[in-house]
Amino acid sequence: MFKPQRPTASLGHLQAFLDDTRGQITLGEIPPIRRAALAAQGKKVRVALVGRDGETIAQLLERLDSALGKAMAEDAVIDEVLPEIKRRRSG
Repeated sequence: MFKPQRPTASLGHLQAFLDDTRGQITLGEIPPIRRAALAAQGKKVRVALVGRDGETIAQLLERLDSALGKAMAEDAVIDEVLPEIKRRRSG
């Protein structure tokens, strides 16, 4: 039987992002990347992370939370997805 687990982190940056913006969080596949996590406001991506080998969804969400906190504080974009797609296409 499936037993849901409680998150290990508060994910406060994700919570604030969703509470204070009209943003969205997306988890899933962005071919050719099997697992990615995105935080975006409309069409503006704030954070795009590539899931690491062996990384759990909880760990990916914790990394997304941390990266989103940094991106919002520095008014920056953190993008691992586009460089990874370019790397895979060229190699």
